[in-house]
Amino acid sequence: MRLRACYRLGPDLRFLSNLDTMHLLERALRRADLPYALSQGFNPHIRLSMGTVLPVGLWSEAEYFDLELAEEIPLREFIQRLNAVLPPDIYVRQAVEIGPDTPALMNSVNAAAYTLVLDETDFPAAEFFAGLLVEQHLIVKSRGKKKDLDKDLRSGIYRIDIEEQRPGWTSTLWVAAGEPLNVRYDELVDLLEARGLARKRIKDVYRQGNYIYRAPVFASPIEKVK
Repeated sequence: MRLRACYRLGPDLRFLSNLDTMHLLERALRRADLPYALSQGFNPHIRLSMGTVLPVGLWSEAEYFDLELAEEIPLREFIQRLNAVLPPDIYVRQAVEIGPDTPALMNSVNAAAYTLVLDETDFPAAEFFAGLLVEQHLIVKSRGKKKDLDKDLRSGIYRIDIEEQRPGWTSTLWVAAGEPLNVRYDELVDLLEARGLARKRIKDVYRQGNYIYRAPVFASPIEKVK
């Protein structure tokens, strides 16, 4: 049995690395005594596959992992038993069974949504973000493998949602992830700062989720396999 699970990684765990999170989940699977499958060979490991890497310093409303089980188990029981042993500020939201031919998360996810919380009332957020979408080019210095080379983010920014809070605003940027263009959250922050949004105005940044984007639809990795 293979399943795909969606989990929330809250603000208190924002400084866990991707490897730390994987080890946390593996320990929880053992404590819950769930029937996880093991790989073959001299150093067997739990057949757990993580989704795209969550940058250290961000928390997330929706991350994903794939897991192979050695025997069938009701999905509701799986969620309850795992959540019972997970530490505070992380919990599984949903799980679905997936087929043996379902593409891996890393090969499927091609978009992400990052939400910025602006705790300011005097910043013209609606005009500022609308102005980004009318630009032909949005150049920043790459923070990825080709560090410090000019990188144009414009084609990888698909949509920007603005919502007024009291006080302040939230802005969610829907962007490309993976190949051929990967828009990193730190590059987004660099771009916004260069355009006039001071970092001190950004009170929080989190990943709303990862998506499989087929224009104009953003589907979650769980919705896509239902």
